[in-house]
Amino acid sequence: MLLALAAIVLVAGLVFVFAQQTRSRRVVVSGNTITVKAKGDVQAALERARPGDTILLEAGATFRGALNLPNKSGNDYITIRSSAPDSQLPAANERIDPARYGSVLPKIVSDTPGESAVTATNGAHHYRFIAVEFGPTPKGAGNIITLGTTDEKSFEALPHHIEFDRVYIHGHPTEGQRRGIALNGRSLRVINSHFAEIKRKGEESQAMAGWAGDGPFEIINNYIEAASEGVLFGGANSPLQVTPTDIVVRGNHFNKPLHWRDDRWVVKNHLELKNARKVIIDRNLMTNNWASGQTGTALVFTSASDSGAHARVEDVEVTNNIVRGAGGALNLHGGESQGGHRLTIRNNVFEDINGQKWGGDGQFLKAAVWDGLVIENNTIQTTGAITIAHGGPITGFVFRHNIIAQNAYGFFGDGRSPGQDSIDTFFPRGRVTYNAIIGGEAHTYRDRNVYPVSFKQLKFVNMEGGDFRLQSESMLKKAGTNGADIGANLDPATVGQSR
Repeated sequence: MLLALAAIVLVAGLVFVFAQQTRSRRVVVSGNTITVKAKGDVQAALERARPGDTILLEAGATFRGALNLPNKSGNDYITIRSSAPDSQLPAANERIDPARYGSVLPKIVSDTPGESAVTATNGAHHYRFIAVEFGPTPKGAGNIITLGTTDEKSFEALPHHIEFDRVYIHGHPTEGQRRGIALNGRSLRVINSHFAEIKRKGEESQAMAGWAGDGPFEIINNYIEAASEGVLFGGANSPLQVTPTDIVVRGNHFNKPLHWRDDRWVVKNHLELKNARKVIIDRNLMTNNWASGQTGTALVFTSASDSGAHARVEDVEVTNNIVRGAGGALNLHGGESQGGHRLTIRNNVFEDINGQKWGGDGQFLKAAVWDGLVIENNTIQTTGAITIAHGGPITGFVFRHNIIAQNAYGFFGDGRSPGQDSIDTFFPRGRVTYNAIIGGEAHTYRDRNVYPVSFKQLKFVNMEGGDFRLQSESMLKKAGTNGADIGANLDPATVGQSR
């Protein structure tokens, strides 16, 4: 009896040792490189890694569990990447295409309800992910990646210097995903990556959202597919009362697949700012936004938070973008908290802003209470009013060198007559000058503008193909102040990707 028991114990011990040895053979250390083979322990590799090390995850393998990025001393990046050689991966600054590169991406996925695939310990810093796939959480709940929360009590506790380069982040085809990355921290970068299937029914969804970190943030050269918001800053509070600052959103393609309309996901807009300052939104392509959870407006800037205590939207530049297909172009409201200040909309094309096709009002600008709004050198195709103004005034308003249709009401404000009466009431001392207002009439406006009969009269390079640059013989060449052209001068081939 005793001999039999001893034999069982011996066998169990040998099995345990063998399992540990097998597991350890799946994590191989060589110099500054740690290789994790299929079914290996990625968390153990993270704990072992030193600043400057590279963790190679076996190409094509799936690693299950929730990873936590440790806080380590030192300012060299720990890189977590595919073991595939660079020759099998997209080049630096090339956006990843999952259809082409998916087979060589290691996949990290959380199989624990309520837990993200990756989280960051308080103060974790200097991590870089390259060519890794991140799959949906169970039932699509929560964040696939969580950087920071609303619980940090000091700035030192914020994660910082964390980068995602050429990664693929996606939800489930039928269950979707609540959020791709919670971006709460400092010096966070998401570049050359692909977000897909970020969508929910009955609740909002965002590819990326940040509300409890002060920045800077870089979101550059990504494909961003999300139902409610592709990118959102603000909207929730943190004990630090921070305002996300120094934000660059450049060269991305924001898109909502048209087949989502049949499935009734909660759709709102492409990009929303509720609490943000020093923001550059440049050379992005934004396609397909329809009325569902909201009215289908593509860009929404409104100072708001859960408590309304400190939210602001200020010093924002929207330049060189194409917004194609939406129920409305812009919605501004700076009437809450610390308000909205200094916004410039310059050299953009707003195409197919159509209320009948996409829902909503088909307006260019819905606005209330803003300080400092400059809109110049844009080409704008809408079916609704130029403005739908309401509430308090928009001060420091300049609207010049734009091409836009008058449609039924032109500049319109709540309870006022269209045209100059609405401008004087809601845009006091505003200047509406040197614009091409198609279908408008000179007696409606005080300042100097021109009033073509149709868009076709203006002689664009290829309006049907989305190229709204002016031909040399266009009546709007050098027709603005100091010989400036009217409308946008934007090559569509340079928009929606890194250059």
